[in-house]
Amino acid sequence: MQPVTHSIDTPFPSGPVHCYSFESEDGLILVDCGLATEEAERYYSSQSFDLSRLRHILITHGHIDHYGMAAWLAARSGAKVYLPHRDYLKSRHLRDYLRILGDLMYGMGFDNSYYKSLMKLFNLEQKYAPIPENLLVVEKDLPKNLGVDFVACPSHSQSDLVYLTDGCAMTGDAVLQGIFQTPTLEVDMEQSGRFNNYEAYCDSMIKLAALEGRRILPGHCQAPASVREVLLFYVTKLLQRAERLRPWRNEANISNIMSEMFAGGKTEAIVVFLKAGEVIFMQDFFREPERLAASLQHVGLYDEVKEFYDQALGR
Repeated sequence: MQPVTHSIDTPFPSGPVHCYSFESEDGLILVDCGLATEEAERYYSSQSFDLSRLRHILITHGHIDHYGMAAWLAARSGAKVYLPHRDYLKSRHLRDYLRILGDLMYGMGFDNSYYKSLMKLFNLEQKYAPIPENLLVVEKDLPKNLGVDFVACPSHSQSDLVYLTDGCAMTGDAVLQGIFQTPTLEVDMEQSGRFNNYEAYCDSMIKLAALEGRRILPGHCQAPASVREVLLFYVTKLLQRAERLRPWRNEANISNIMSEMFAGGKTEAIVVFLKAGEVIFMQDFFREPERLAASLQHVGLYDEVKEFYDQALGR
């Protein structure tokens, strides 16, 4: 049985989040669940969704528009909630996660005032979209009899999982048509340092390319006709943005870069945070460009982007 799409509105530029339900021998499985809003509550309480049959909620990655309704749904259905391993570590050691993130931000030149503004946003997320208490870990606890498999494809976040069933791939934010998924600045709780999105993307590209031929069910936007075209779009944008950021490729003070980029204008803390993650991603590319080239050659895309690759590096 093919998954059923449930689109939950968000106020974010990426638009509605697409969640997917399908049958298993144990009941209904839901992949992602949307932002926590009254509108989402009404949707899941309506005839459009059989809440009484919900047994398992699988999260692609721990961003609020993908997991926000999990606690509400679990409380009303008794469904089990599965988080990717790295998001589980974050949720169970959140205080340490935020402390290490603060150390990273201070090391990048951000002051305490900015960090406090950022923490207010994270605290609001915890207030309006709490993580369920009885969490399970996808990589360890997902039952094999559910008819669903998964592939770890981190880069947008440290935990991106793609779920596979019946020739379909539910990709969350790992495969989006026409969107450059901003690499999020995150703490690697296994290493107690910064998660390297760039290295992760170079490895994930090969696994994403292997999804070609499956029906792609993305977390946002329309379904792409081709994974290859999505990868080509993403890499082209990556290289074009890297070229613009080349003057700052060795600048350790990311706060200074933000000030120059936004020309001293007032910018929301979350926008600065997201853009900082992108800058660091590009700096990692400049430190090791051959890693990306190797992945592009492996999936047969290098020749198509070589011009952009050379321009990014100033060749």
